[in-house]
Amino acid sequence: MDEENLVISFVKVILALALVGGLFVAGWRVYRRLPSDASETRNIGTNERAKTSLSIVLSIGTTDATFSSPVELYPFDLAAAQREFQAIPRPGKQFDDFLARRMQGVTPVKAQPDSNGRAVAFLSEGNWWLRAAATFANGERLEWRLPISVSKQGQTVELTLENAYEHTKKF
Repeated sequence: MDEENLVISFVKVILALALVGGLFVAGWRVYRRLPSDASETRNIGTNERAKTSLSIVLSIGTTDATFSSPVELYPFDLAAAQREFQAIPRPGKQFDDFLARRMQGVTPVKAQPDSNGRAVAFLSEGNWWLRAAATFANGERLEWRLPISVSKQGQTVELTLENAYEHTKKF
């Protein structure tokens, strides 16, 4: 009878250790799959995963325009944010307000354009959001807000009149 109690106690201890070990392994697997620290994808100088070259070019129709600020690239999935905004009705709220709230704390990668209207940024793979502005000699202003999916090979994004978010004329 004592041997049976000893065997049962031994089995209970083994099962308890297996349960605790299983919980630890499951937690570790979840932890490993969490997104990496956001600061890694925000700084071009410290991001070792930023291996994809993205060229941003002003198109032929905008040759007399010059960038009025650096091109900003945000590690952000704009399409997913739009789906989230549309999924839950928000009376009286505009998407721009929702986007501004969601973008708090997201630091952009900035690409400084050259005199030819070209800018180059090195990014990691994934979904990005491009924001750029250009000004014409007559005072007109173009702004772009484009979702971009960055893949392994180098890519070029052409900023045109057709894909501009906003075209402001000066009167």
